[in-house]
Amino acid sequence: MRRTCMALIPIAILFMFSSCAPIWQQPGPAPSLEKRVMSPVDHTLIEERINRIKQALERRDLTASERTVLYSLLEAYQAMENLPGPSREREYYRDTIRRLFHVLSSSEDLYLSLRPQVGTKEGSAISVFERKTSEILNSYLSGNYKSVIDQCIQLKETFGPDALTPEVGLLFALSLARQGMVKDAIAIGEQIANRLQARPDVVVLRAQLARWNLQMGDREAAIRNYEKLADLLDERQRLKTEIGLALGPIPTGETKEVAASPPHVSQPPEAFTVGVTEASATLSLDEFLAKIKALVDEKKFEHARDLIKKRRHQTTSREELERLSEAIKEVDKQEDLFLQERISVLSEQSQVLRQAETLIEKEKYDQALSKLDLISGELAHNMEVSRLKQAAISGIINRDRNRAARLFLAAKQTTDPVKKERYLRACLEILKALVEEYPSSPLISKIKDHIQKVTEELERLG
Repeated sequence: MRRTCMALIPIAILFMFSSCAPIWQQPGPAPSLEKRVMSPVDHTLIEERINRIKQALERRDLTASERTVLYSLLEAYQAMENLPGPSREREYYRDTIRRLFHVLSSSEDLYLSLRPQVGTKEGSAISVFERKTSEILNSYLSGNYKSVIDQCIQLKETFGPDALTPEVGLLFALSLARQGMVKDAIAIGEQIANRLQARPDVVVLRAQLARWNLQMGDREAAIRNYEKLADLLDERQRLKTEIGLALGPIPTGETKEVAASPPHVSQPPEAFTVGVTEASATLSLDEFLAKIKALVDEKKFEHARDLIKKRRHQTTSREELERLSEAIKEVDKQEDLFLQERISVLSEQSQVLRQAETLIEKEKYDQALSKLDLISGELAHNMEVSRLKQAAISGIINRDRNRAARLFLAAKQTTDPVKKERYLRACLEILKALVEEYPSSPLISKIKDHIQKVTEELERLG
């Protein structure tokens, strides 16, 4: 046995050295640079989600389950930023699916743990949200635009700013315009239009339905969808023609003059955009960003965003692209802050209008008018404020006219000339005060007729 072991030792040593010996091979070709997989999601959207989750994680009132879900979401979004080469594409998608499954499972567990039991009076948040958005749509379709505005504000206060989805925001903007609040309609509408533009619309759906019907051999259904598609396109063409006529001729060969025009000169939107775009391309980055800041200060967020996007397509500098990305984030941030401010103002106005309406119902017209006078600026001229002011003024005029009528009747009934004159003069003072205070009221013509009758009675007295 000992001899056998001694005989094996040299063989083992030889094997060890042979295994450690370098293996000389001809060097392979230099590794080629792989193209990165294109992300189906815009990089800035991913960054926005990451920053939002990081801010949420700073809150101290999060439960352990909520924090787990947020960390899972953060990990999933961060993984989307690191795109692989084609050789690792399959592995990348496997890892992504696994992460998303984990996030969805955690979110599902959290949702089910928070969801009320069946039979409770309060429905789930999703059910409440769906019911409220349905009520908003019904109010809009019935022409109750004031109700749409009030409900949208309540929806935002209940569920936060994200409750104004593109669909709800569209109804909100249209209703604001219907009520005369055009400035706010533009502010809300531009942001909503930017979000709606990034998704397929009903025109695309009708076209696809017609194609799918043909694929299934249902020609009649395809014709129906084609006719509905034609109606939609006709309506859009009508709107385009209408706006084109309102704009008038749009010069395209005078971009330099347009760009150099002073700010107070009104220019057609397309010509102005072209001129500014060409001028912006010749600016240094710092000058360009200063121009963007000026547009943001003027609340022209959509214009600023368009210019940044066009400049991004014209540059290849990584540093410039990063600064432009930061600039567009700042534009979005300032736009959100502005919208929150405007919605808060609208919320306060809505509360004032409700209080004024209650006072009018209680026939406290003077108090209602004082409430409405608190609304200043552009909001003071919207339709609902005007309607309530007119109602309060009409209430005051009718109330005081009735007082004057009682005095006139008393003057008619008395035989004492001194009392008759006193009653008539008191009646005349009330009526003249109404004319001086509310000269633009449609009821004033009747008040003037009454003044004429009272004056005639006084002349008869001598």
